[in-house]
Amino acid sequence: MKVSTLSAKGRGRFSLLAIFCLCVLILPLTRAAGLAQSTSGKTASSPEQAKPSATDAETSKSDQTIRVQVNEVQVPFSVYDKKGNLVVDLQKEDFQIFEDGVEQEIRYFSTPTNLPLRFGLLLDTSSSTRPRLKFEKEAAMQLGYYVLTNQPEQQGFLMTFDRTPQVVQDYTTSADDLTQALDRLEAAGGTALFDAIIEACQKNLKSAPGPGLPRRVLVVFSDGDDNLSKHSLEQAVEVALRTEVRIFVVSSNGYGQESPGEEALKQLVEQTGGRLYSPLENLPGAAYATGYISKHQLYESQNSIYTPGTGEYASELAVAMTKALESIGDELTHQYAIGYLPKNPNADNKFRTIEIRTRRKGLEIRTKKGYYATASPY
Repeated sequence: MKVSTLSAKGRGRFSLLAIFCLCVLILPLTRAAGLAQSTSGKTASSPEQAKPSATDAETSKSDQTIRVQVNEVQVPFSVYDKKGNLVVDLQKEDFQIFEDGVEQEIRYFSTPTNLPLRFGLLLDTSSSTRPRLKFEKEAAMQLGYYVLTNQPEQQGFLMTFDRTPQVVQDYTTSADDLTQALDRLEAAGGTALFDAIIEACQKNLKSAPGPGLPRRVLVVFSDGDDNLSKHSLEQAVEVALRTEVRIFVVSSNGYGQESPGEEALKQLVEQTGGRLYSPLENLPGAAYATGYISKHQLYESQNSIYTPGTGEYASELAVAMTKALESIGDELTHQYAIGYLPKNPNADNKFRTIEIRTRRKGLEIRTKKGYYATASPY
């Protein structure tokens, strides 16, 4: 009986031992098989990881395109009342902005507080402007002092053009630097205005120094005549729009003069959202107003842009020029800015119109007509 009992226990112990040993043997094999399967799975999938599927590639490409294309469009602009005075008390809620007729969400808004400004002074020094060069130099000096004095966030450069453009003073925060460069200028050569505008936009204003995203402005001092440019007026306007440059013009055309280039100047400012100033246009002088001299005599001999002229004329010229330059300076240093992400994110390189509206009645908004939707519009 004892033997029988012991035998049963032995058999039980043997069975447990056998099961234990079997588990010990099977477990490593199972793990090995799992590891092999895992390794096999990785090996099989690694080519897919190295070479994404067409769907993945399209998704990746689409994601990349979106990241490139959703650039914020920044639009500087000025607001005037019916009397021509700057309006500076409007808020974000007072504006709406439209691109190709579709209203956009305003994501960024700045009140008129001296936004960073990078501007170029472009002076016509061709032979045809020799009698008017003194006027251009004085006007440029006044504007340089008005914009740069006590405003370290502003920077300007000086470029001249006759047959070819030339930078005579690189970006500076000092009005004295511009004045010294202006003093050295002399007139000579032909006139290539449109070529000079394109070079100023592409080589100087497009790469304007930071910080941040500055406003880009080109102030042209010229009569608008062009007889040597390889590029057209339309090409100059397109380059200015592509580089986000607003063009302002101080015309050197005087009272009684034939001004064939005046229409070109008007097109430059209207298409880029700038403004044309003609301080010499309405200056008949006290002598002419009283009938003392004729218009022809005024043009030939009494106009101070050719000769010293009468004291009355010189005084009127100084007042008119100061008003014009102060007006430019005020607009350059007191502009609103709106930023938005276009609802149409495609960089199709097409021109898109921009319209800013204000809910306050009787105001005029001056800004660029639009922009080209390139992958990187700035």
